[in-house]
Amino acid sequence: MIFKEKGQKSVFFVALTLSFLVTLFWLQRRHDLSIPDSISKVVSVTTHKEQQALPPASKQTKLPEASIKALQNETLGFEKVFVINLPKRTDKLDAIRLAASVTGFNLEVIPGQMGADMSPKALPGPFKEGEMHDNIIGCWRSHIQAAHNIVNNRLSSALIFEDDADWDVSFRSQLLNFATGSQWLLNTPAGHTPHSPYGDDWDLLWLGHCALAPITDDPRRVLFENDPSTTPFIHRFNLGTIPDMTHYENTTRIMYATDGGTCLYSYALSYRGAQKILFHLSMSYYNKPVDFGIKDMCKDHTRNFRCVGVFPQMVDSHRGAGSSSKDSDISHGEEQVRKKGFSYNIVRSTRLNVDHLIDGEVDKVESQWPGKVPEMKGGVKISFREKFED
Repeated sequence: MIFKEKGQKSVFFVALTLSFLVTLFWLQRRHDLSIPDSISKVVSVTTHKEQQALPPASKQTKLPEASIKALQNETLGFEKVFVINLPKRTDKLDAIRLAASVTGFNLEVIPGQMGADMSPKALPGPFKEGEMHDNIIGCWRSHIQAAHNIVNNRLSSALIFEDDADWDVSFRSQLLNFATGSQWLLNTPAGHTPHSPYGDDWDLLWLGHCALAPITDDPRRVLFENDPSTTPFIHRFNLGTIPDMTHYENTTRIMYATDGGTCLYSYALSYRGAQKILFHLSMSYYNKPVDFGIKDMCKDHTRNFRCVGVFPQMVDSHRGAGSSSKDSDISHGEEQVRKKGFSYNIVRSTRLNVDHLIDGEVDKVESQWPGKVPEMKGGVKISFREKFED
């Protein structure tokens, strides 16, 4: 439309300005479209070196009441909790829903993708041909879809599980400790209540993995000593670089800033973290297994992808009773038949104790390694280290 009269132009621009202001006000007030907490923190992003420079006495070492309350909700302090599940694997979905129900949180399903169903034009790079080619592509796209859902729904954060994940029966208590550690590692000022109970200015929290390396030049550690849910040394199973644990007791779990690891049994993404994953692992050239890509993002500090991890892991994979051919949707090893299932690196498996938890028989909950975990009294002791151990 062409305006020939000055008056008409003025009316048009006034109307346009008013429309913009009303839209902006509406977006700010509308709860589910408000600027996510993670986005509001982008303007104050700090580097790893800047985080280490904050005086220890000024960091948060105790969770604020608001953070404790947020962690008690049905999404574990995140805005959503997702599970990635291939529609044909109803057995896995049944099992993890049941485990979540006895732990007291809700799961929303992200349908897993089959690599064979994807157009080659949708791939960010030529994935190496081989026996597992289609499965690796399907796994990649399934995790990318999780990031996509976070961005599309403007979620401030989400916790993501793979459908064979398992965790200790004390998972909620573990998360309270984890949140304490992440707030400290993320430089939350003492007495401050962050937007997220896990602290602000994070991209990824890596809870479930099969190896997770610390940042080499970052000495900061959060120690959880006297922790009965810590896997004993002789029962730890990992496939990659892990922290040096020789300085700690058999019952100590630690948290740290991480350079990434392998396996994605469970991790959380902030809105900003999900945006970065979409850019680097979908829009940009990329052709590796998805956990390798996320590891590269944590390790390449020029991408400013801030990752926080825990070891031993709080979540790992479960192998159910029956045929071992059911274990993985990516690879297929030699088929065996198990009479009883097991979970890697989990002391008191939720899945293996689910019958007792359904009946409220907490006193019957069993360890995977009876007699191998010493009895501990006095609760978990949390301490904070700024320097490397001697």
